[in-house]
Amino acid sequence: MVKVKYGTQEFADAYRDALNKNENYRDAAADWEGDFVWVATPSGNLDHEQRMWIGLYHGECTGCKKLNPDDKVKLLQPGEKPSGEGYEVEYIYTTDYVIWKKITLGEADSIRMMLSGKAKLEGDMAKVMKYTRAAAELTVAAQQLDIEWL
Repeated sequence: MVKVKYGTQEFADAYRDALNKNENYRDAAADWEGDFVWVATPSGNLDHEQRMWIGLYHGECTGCKKLNPDDKVKLLQPGEKPSGEGYEVEYIYTTDYVIWKKITLGEADSIRMMLSGKAKLEGDMAKVMKYTRAAAELTVAAQQLDIEWL
C-alpha cells in the first residue's frame, strides 16, 4: 500500500480507487445519486481549510478532486438542476481536521458527529439518513488508505 498525504490530489485519487473497490459500498449505495464536498476546517496541524469534491452515482465514485481555494462550490436545492458552473453538489459535510482524522481512522462515526453538532451537513438530511450503511462504507474505504497525516 502506498502512503498518501492527507489533503492532496494523490489522496483524492487513492480514496476514489478504494471506494470503487468496496463491494459493500457499491451494494449499500446502489440507487444513491448525489455528489458531496467534504470540508476540513483548521484545527490541530491544519492551518487552512481543505475541500474535496466526491462524485457519487449508483454505488460508484465517479471522481474525487482536491479543490483549490478559488474553486466555486454551490449547494443545489432539492430539484434544482446543475448549471455546469463549478462544483454543484447536493451535500456539503463540514467538520474540523481533528474530527476528520478521527472519522477516517474509525475512532468517530460521521453520522454521530453530525447529530452531536461536531460536524455539519448541508443538504437533504432525510435522504442521507436512509443511507447510513453507505455512509459507514465511505469511512471503511478511507480506512484502506495508508495516510500521512499533517
